[in-house]
Amino acid sequence: MEELDSKTQQEITELYEGKQGSYLIFSVGKHRYALNSSLIKEIMYGVKIHGIPFTPDYIEGVLNCRGVPFTVVNLLKMAKEENSDIAESVFLLFNRDDDQFCLHISNIEVFFEPEEDDILEDKVKYKFKFIPLFNADKIEETLCKDLGKDE
Repeated sequence: MEELDSKTQQEITELYEGKQGSYLIFSVGKHRYALNSSLIKEIMYGVKIHGIPFTPDYIEGVLNCRGVPFTVVNLLKMAKEENSDIAESVFLLFNRDDDQFCLHISNIEVFFEPEEDDILEDKVKYKFKFIPLFNADKIEETLCKDLGKDE
């Protein structure tokens, strides 16, 4: 019994640390991104967004995840795209120690486990196409810069 528990714990640790290579493909408008599943805290649907005055346009507000506020970021507005409204109410919350923010996304496409050769530094292959890896650190850098906060 103890051997099974340690094996289960090892599998959980490997999954959490991203060693198994499970990825999520999601979309924001017409753009597709990939993200290692270990970086995802939660996916929420249909939650209320509370607006915050005097913030950049791409910050839609905050949402409440079990008492913890998460800043909601709209990538389309951040990139100053014309059609930047996202009709769907889907939010991708990041698993981070240093900050709580999430993306307002259009769609969850699929969770999958690519072959090791299909994972490159900045992209991952899915169905014979390379999907760019999403970099949450760049979003955090922009947030800190625009809000005047030291990283």
